[in-house]
Amino acid sequence: MRNRSRIAFACTAAAVATIAFTSPASAAAGGTASCSTTGARGSMGATRPSGDLWPYQEFKIALSVTDTSADGHHVRIRFLSKAVGSSATTTWAWHSLTAGSGETLTLSTTAQTSNGIAETGVEVARFEGDTKLNSCTDWT
Repeated sequence: MRNRSRIAFACTAAAVATIAFTSPASAAAGGTASCSTTGARGSMGATRPSGDLWPYQEFKIALSVTDTSADGHHVRIRFLSKAVGSSATTTWAWHSLTAGSGETLTLSTTAQTSNGIAETGVEVARFEGDTKLNSCTDWT
């Protein structure tokens, strides 16, 4: 778990560095997003690839979600993206935290699509079984 935390921190730091050293137009799909909802808070860091074809290459993604309420519900987090030239949201797989209040799940993954990634975001939610009780979203 300690290695996952280090990887997530490194990805988040890299995402912040990407935003800091690129022009505003080219930085649209990199960066960080975070939000809180009743019982959960989470964040996402996306490191966009370099080069002219960056939307179509592999993004490094770091996700972190914390269960903030001792209510018996579990929390989930997922990566969101929008393709090049589209306003439709692509929802990626949920990652669940069932360990209880005060616990945090941190993980890293990658994302790439043939339609490209123009925008990145995160959704954080609280669940009862497979029923979403409440959620929040944020975009970079």
